[in-house]
Amino acid sequence: MNRIATVMKIHAKDKLMWLILPWCLGLLPAFLVNFLIGGIVQPEEGLYTGGLASIFVWMMVVGIVTLTKSFPFALGLSIRRTDFFLGTLMMIIVVCLGSSVVLLALSFLEGDWAWGVGLHFFKLPYLSDGSLAEQWWTLFATAFHMSFLGFGIVAVYRRFGRMGLFIMFPVIFVGGSVLALLCTYFGWWADIFNWLSGHSAALLASWLFVGAVIYALLSFFMIRKATV
Repeated sequence: MNRIATVMKIHAKDKLMWLILPWCLGLLPAFLVNFLIGGIVQPEEGLYTGGLASIFVWMMVVGIVTLTKSFPFALGLSIRRTDFFLGTLMMIIVVCLGSSVVLLALSFLEGDWAWGVGLHFFKLPYLSDGSLAEQWWTLFATAFHMSFLGFGIVAVYRRFGRMGLFIMFPVIFVGGSVLALLCTYFGWWADIFNWLSGHSAALLASWLFVGAVIYALLSFFMIRKATV
């Protein structure tokens, strides 16, 4: 347990990557740009933007950098790979919890006021539907998913080197292309969109969480045999 806490302390010292960059370099500029556009244009129907996605993209970056920077350093301190993984898992959970609570609070603050310029940045249709618990779960599960998506990508690199990435990305691209071709050929797109629209954002976020758990488990087994 002490070593897990040590790993969390190692991550916590990098406040720039975990806290400052996602909010100050990712989310804040996106908000300010859209706020300026809303103030200039002031559309009657309001300005709905996808700028909120910037914080989730940064969470993926955090997952990538975590295994890139901290993993060799932690092993140099004789920390076991299992402890490193568990400490990183706890750190990601804490950060995702905090981030989702702050985003939910900003969504509540935004409300129908929309910052006085008709900007809907944090409170968005569909994503902000449901109870407060459902809205929080959507934000948390998405952030958790993106964090371990980045973590998993680097885990592949750590375990199999560049060749692993050279194989993984083409396989994903080809698999996605074949799936898209089949959906077009058999006319499945309408059924897929209808299925997605028939489920809440919180339910779809639950599937993202399941995906994140799979990434985490695969990453754990890969870093156990990964080279530094």
